[in-house]
Amino acid sequence: MDFVAYITYEEYSELGGKLPEDSFNLLERKAQRWLDRFTFDRIPLLPEIPIVVKECLVEFISRLNILESQRQSGDVITSYSNGVETINYQLKTDSETKKELSEVANDWLPNYLVCRSVNFDVRKYLQSDSNSTE
Repeated sequence: MDFVAYITYEEYSELGGKLPEDSFNLLERKAQRWLDRFTFDRIPLLPEIPIVVKECLVEFISRLNILESQRQSGDVITSYSNGVETINYQLKTDSETKKELSEVANDWLPNYLVCRSVNFDVRKYLQSDSNSTE
């Protein structure tokens, strides 16, 4: 099955994304996989990708870019002291990143995408007259 992106680089840029296209392409797949995990793979079942999903991806990509930048730089300061105060800095762990992205998804996305109900069928939900992806 071919990978189908939920957001194009043009849409990403229009929604405020600042990364160059090559960086976007690397992080978009990773961000989309995280999003699929938090939405229980419901997004491909939608007739079209809602704007809120694209906005969420922009935020995911931004946060993942910061994390990747921190991990790649070998000169990250982990502790600093000027004699008066001491500051400790620690990179986020994978579990902290997961928690942060999960909170963004749960805060930003509609319930029909993040509902944890085992038997929830997003297609049936969207077919009812009172519900839509808007």
